[in-house]
Amino acid sequence: PIFIFLRSYMSTSARTSDLQTATTQVGVGANRINSLILFGDGTNAPTLTIYDHASAASGKIVAKIVGKTTDVYLPIVFTKPLYCENGIRAVLAGHGASFIVHYGA
Repeated sequence: PIFIFLRSYMSTSARTSDLQTATTQVGVGANRINSLILFGDGTNAPTLTIYDHASAASGKIVAKIVGKTTDVYLPIVFTKPLYCENGIRAVLAGHGASFIVHYGA
């Protein structure tokens, strides 16, 4: 698929998590999530859960993407960014999965 991002949507993203292959702390403190990209290996079902928490996989879940075993590319662009007050904790599940988070304060 081909995606065209309008400047107004992308101008709020100041940072990227880069490609991550494991659970990680993406951002600390108040942040907005502008887009998520979940990659799978086409054999195992990938899952990405985003928590509004400074350091642990607990608290409020602000987003969850559950892919099928055949999925290799799942992009999500929010027209209104998701707001996290405490931080962004990304929890990844699924063998061969990876993700990218675009975010900014």
